Amino acid sequence: MPEKVAAIKDWSSGMTPQDPLGVAVPAQATVLARVLERFRSKHVGVRLAHDLIAQVAAALAADLVVLTNTGDGWNVLAYAGEAPTTDSPELAAVLNQLPISTLSTRQFGGATWTLVEAAQGNVRAAVAVMGNWAFSPAPLSDLADAVCLNLTRRHRRQAPESTARIDQILYRMTRHVARARTTETVADAVLRHAAAAVHARMGAVAVKTPGGDDTTIVATFGYSRKLVEHVRIEPGVGAIGSVMRTRRPLKVDRCDRQENRRLRYRTNSFVVVPILSGTEAVGAVCVTDHVRDEDFTAEDVNVLRRFAATAALAIERQRALVSAEKYAHAAAVDPITGVFNRRHLRIRLDEELQRSRRHNIPVAVLVLDIDDFKAINDSYGHLVGDLVLKDVAEILRRSVRVFDICARFGGDEFVIVMPGSAPAGAARIAERIRERIATYTPADRRLTRLRLTASIGLAMSFAESSATDVLERADQALYTAKHQGKNRVSTMEQI
Repeated sequence: MPEKVAAIKDWSSGMTPQDPLGVAVPAQATVLARVLERFRSKHVGVRLAHDLIAQVAAALAADLVVLTNTGDGWNVLAYAGEAPTTDSPELAAVLNQLPISTLSTRQFGGATWTLVEAAQGNVRAAVAVMGNWAFSPAPLSDLADAVCLNLTRRHRRQAPESTARIDQILYRMTRHVARARTTETVADAVLRHAAAAVHARMGAVAVKTPGGDDTTIVATFGYSRKLVEHVRIEPGVGAIGSVMRTRRPLKVDRCDRQENRRLRYRTNSFVVVPILSGTEAVGAVCVTDHVRDEDFTAEDVNVLRRFAATAALAIERQRALVSAEKYAHAAAVDPITGVFNRRHLRIRLDEELQRSRRHNIPVAVLVLDIDDFKAINDSYGHLVGDLVLKDVAEILRRSVRVFDICARFGGDEFVIVMPGSAPAGAARIAERIRERIATYTPADRRLTRLRLTASIGLAMSFAESSATDVLERADQALYTAKHQGKNRVSTMEQI
């Protein structure tokens, strides 16, 4: 190391001392000058940055790392050899406190590293070289300045265009999401637009199972969802599980490590961003394989966060709609029979009567009562009674049109509202229902001796009929059928 330090101190001189590994000082100066010129003059992408830094590292015969910070934390731009992890709180603290253009030596991973930093506005760049290079500040400071200048120019040139492009994609995604009606369609819209925004070849959206702890893949991009639709991701397991647990983004840069490349992927570079609803992670957006086979950037992570924020609102909205529909359904449906309850019947009957007055069309109302239902409960028990009610409700549904309204009125009474049915047609349907109930046989073999009959009352609406009026007249017709011997249909004529 002393020989190397002496050689680097004399880079700019006419001396030609030899490095221990055989690299002449003029050759080192030539490599550094070429790399500095490249960083200062033209745009340098991630792949080219790796190549340039590898050239400098080879000339110095030392491991070399270049880190950048554009306001969202330190990230590795390029490296040759071993790279200290940027997740280290110690390294982050050193970089954040390091005076600009001042060399500092620190211990990382049992080795000595020399650090120097440069800054322009909000953009910062740092160079870390393995070994003690404290007596050679100028070359390392020049390299940090050149990298910082290149990064600043790139951001100034690309930021307005990139921001406008991302805003347009986000706007289009928002419009698609607004029309989505399922969690899967929401996730698919978010993923397609997010992948386009960060130039990813593949991706997936995982959503937490409602009421559970595991996560499922609900949308994929670049490959078939059938490959992963049965996968259940537990908290803390894998990249997605870890992000769901920590609620922090994960960015992995491994473009040049192809020997361990995952199947189905071109690179090992990927980003996972949590979908946060308050403090809870309800899902995650994952993208992989940049179209240029480069590492994803810190800016890509910020872009994905914007898409994830919109995804969180859409997923929560979708879940709220599903929950509201469930509550509305529960409030309108009888829990035993599955047909509408009495409260919802009155609402729908009022609506149909109003429509009948506007369009001058009739409305037929049937009131059905199971004959001697109390005896069934007394003989077989209430569980069998509930089974009978459920089966009768199913007979009613199968006997009427899809837009007719079937409801349990109370006890063993049912009501059917048939908009647009004439008296003769309504009477035929009522007779059909009566016959099917009379031939009903329970599925349980222990109830083969059970026989059912039903009495039905029919009433038609007229110009000024109210819901109470038409129900009362249908109920009177029902009692007439009961008094005439049951198991029959009785019609209340209009008066």
